[in-house]
Amino acid sequence: METMPYLSVNSAANLIVLENGAVRSFPLDGKSSWTIGRKNPESESDIELESKIVSRKHGRIQNVDGIWYYIECGSLNGTYFNGEKIKPNENNEFDAVKLSSGDILRIDSDSLDNPEERGVLFLFTTEGIGNQWKSITLRKKETSFGRYEECDVVIPLPYISGKHMVVMKRDKEYFIMDCNSMAGTWLNGEEIHGEVKLKEKDIIAICDCTLLFTGNRLVYNVPVTNRRNENVSVDVADINEEDLRDRPVVLRADIRSRKVKTGFKKKELIKDIKVEIKEGTLVALIGGAGAGKSTVMNCMNGYETSGMEGSVEYKGVDLIKNFSRMKYLIGSVQQGDAFHEEITVEQELTNAAGIKLPRDTKKAEIAERVDKTLRQLGIENVRNNPIAKCSGGERRRVNIGIELVADRQLLCLDEPDAGLDPGNKRKLFETLRKLAHEDGKSILTIIHDVSDIDLFDKIIIMNKVDNVGRLAFSGTPDEARKYFGAEIKDVYTIMAQNPEKYIFKGDY
Repeated sequence: METMPYLSVNSAANLIVLENGAVRSFPLDGKSSWTIGRKNPESESDIELESKIVSRKHGRIQNVDGIWYYIECGSLNGTYFNGEKIKPNENNEFDAVKLSSGDILRIDSDSLDNPEERGVLFLFTTEGIGNQWKSITLRKKETSFGRYEECDVVIPLPYISGKHMVVMKRDKEYFIMDCNSMAGTWLNGEEIHGEVKLKEKDIIAICDCTLLFTGNRLVYNVPVTNRRNENVSVDVADINEEDLRDRPVVLRADIRSRKVKTGFKKKELIKDIKVEIKEGTLVALIGGAGAGKSTVMNCMNGYETSGMEGSVEYKGVDLIKNFSRMKYLIGSVQQGDAFHEEITVEQELTNAAGIKLPRDTKKAEIAERVDKTLRQLGIENVRNNPIAKCSGGERRRVNIGIELVADRQLLCLDEPDAGLDPGNKRKLFETLRKLAHEDGKSILTIIHDVSDIDLFDKIIIMNKVDNVGRLAFSGTPDEARKYFGAEIKDVYTIMAQNPEKYIFKGDY
């Protein structure tokens, strides 16, 4: 296996280029504009390509206010964006296309079902997704990918099956096959069943792992997160605002509306919700009754999106279109208890791990996951206690543990503090804060009591305007105090007095 040293973990964004079996990477720092074109002595491009189907001035990558865009320059063969040809607008001009991590640009034939040998593929990626890029040459008759150490490419993530998929070589052709994995294997956006022949520049995906087929090799990433060394004690107070500010965005939601049918009509539940969540942060979602908190959260985690207009991206992937692939990274904990009270805490988490982890997960691996979850939640001392004898705070932690034991990266919690006394409530929030800051979990939780709001890195405040949930504010607790000119506990009263005034129009 050959490691590809070209992807700098310090770069804000990278453009990985696959052309004629070769792979290059361009860290997009230091410049705000990068021109793309065919190599020619009369004109110099920042990213020069050899292919004859590339125009001399084909396109450019442009940064505007921290956001990267691709602009097609009216080339002869055009450019594909995530499989769709970029087309001119009604004025016969090309609009800028916003780039998110994981987006694919491609210069190819008129039909991607019959790709051009001279085609070029571009992968836009950011450090924010935490990817380490490597490659492997497919020399063997069968190259295996999975969690097991004996695989040719080891992907050491709990949601990856032991032997997840294989690529088979037959003469000069290559075939891919899923090995009856839990999370499945996806080829160009479609889940595969049985053997499928690979074509040049095919895109393979396993949850948040991306693999690109070119020539006789695969270029792939290994997702990594902000995970602590468990042998080193970290004080969350040592994590300052600058550290959090530099953490990458993993969830972006731009929800224009969500409506549901009521009889013969449709009722709008929420409108114009534009928010983002960074990796390793604790975010509170607050608002009055009927302000749409649960609706927003269930759109953001992909669980209830029927009737929704807009977009939700998780780790640069369209969550609505790719929920079946990405759901193994997301944990949703609803109100109420979801466990069997007569068994012990350890037994409950062991049962949950057996259900939520791949079928080939060994007993020792499950025991290790359970032990880690108990430590993360601070409930090792009650592991042998029947749940019925646990305190309210301990029971809430067990509920969270049912999702955490499967190493979910995004946790969405609906009122986990309900019914807890002030002391247990604060302990729960401190535990969630540690999970975020030390273990890299991104946590969104609906709360009502804002007494401990300063334990949260960010708050999203919902407001009910004309019976529709609207975004009133998104930012830090201190920024909210400045915005409303009051303490957070008084925000509900302030909004109720003049709802229309508090419709947030800021950017995220």
